[in-house]
Amino acid sequence: MTIDIGIYLPDPPGAEVREAAYHAVDVELDSVWCGDHLADGVAVLDGMLALATAAAVTECLDIGFAVYLPALRPHVVAAKQIATLQHLTGGDRLHLGIGVGEHGSGFAGAGADPATRGARTDEFLQLLPALLAGEPTELPGGPTVQLAPPVPAPPLWVGGSSGAALRRAARFGDGWFAALHAPEEVSSTAARLRELADQHGRPAPRLAAAVPGALTARPDPTLAEGLAREVAASHGVPVEQARRCVVAGTPAQVAERLAAYAEAGVEKVAVAVSGDWHRGCELLGEARRILEAGSLGDAGDRHHGDR
Repeated sequence: MTIDIGIYLPDPPGAEVREAAYHAVDVELDSVWCGDHLADGVAVLDGMLALATAAAVTECLDIGFAVYLPALRPHVVAAKQIATLQHLTGGDRLHLGIGVGEHGSGFAGAGADPATRGARTDEFLQLLPALLAGEPTELPGGPTVQLAPPVPAPPLWVGGSSGAALRRAARFGDGWFAALHAPEEVSSTAARLRELADQHGRPAPRLAAAVPGALTARPDPTLAEGLAREVAASHGVPVEQARRCVVAGTPAQVAERLAAYAEAGVEKVAVAVSGDWHRGCELLGEARRILEAGSLGDAGDRHHGDR
C-alpha cells in the first residue's frame, strides 16, 4: 500500500516557517505537521498560525496537527480556528489530529483544569461536526451558536493509546494517530480499534503515525541508539520502547523502516527529525523517493504530479 511521508515543522530559533515549507516542497515530501501546547518556557510556535503560513506559501503540501488540543480553549474558539484554517486552505489539505494533552501542556496558563481534559475533548468532538457545518449548536450550559461560513469537516485523527483514547478514536475519529508505537504495535492496536468501531457501527479507523527520526547520508551505527536515548529522556518512556519506534539511518534504512509502517496499514507518517532540520528534511525526501520507486507504489502522486 502507499504511505504519505511528512515532517514536523522546525521549532524556534530555527523556525522560518515559509522557508521550511518551501524546502519540504522542493524535496517532494507530502505534508508538514505541528503539535500544540502552551507550556511555559518551551520554544514552540502557535501551530494554527504556523500551519496557515505553510499552507499560504505552498499549494501541493497537506498540513496537519499531530495533535491539536481543543481542551486548552473554549469549544467555539477551537472550532472557529479549525473552520478558518479549513476555509483558507481550500477544504482538502488539513488533517486534524486531536489529543487530550498532558498536565504540562499549558492548561494552567489557559485557565483550564487538566483533570477535565478528557471529558472536554469528548464534548468538543460531539459538537464539532455541527459547528463546522454552520448548524445552530447548543453549547453545554450555554447559548446556541452558529458559525459561518460552513466548511467541510477535515479528516479527524484521534491520538493517544490509553483505553479512553482508543474508544474516542473508534467513536469520533476517521483515523487513529499512533505516537511512539512500533509497526507491530500499530497492527495489534488496529485490531482493537476495529472491535471498538464495530460497537458503534462505524468503519475501522484509518492509521497514521508520528515517529522520531534521525537521518544521515552515511551509515552511523550509533545514530539509532542515541536517538532512542534522547526520545526516552524527553518523553519519559523506557529506552527499550524508544528503540522500537525510532527511525534512524541512511535514507535507504529509513525507507525500509517506513515501509514496515506501510505494511502495518499506516497511511500517513509525520517524522520529527533530530539534528539539522534542513539536512534531515532533504534526506527524508530521498527516503520518500526510494519508497516511491519501490514496491509501495506511487505514494503522493496527487501532490507531486504537477511539479
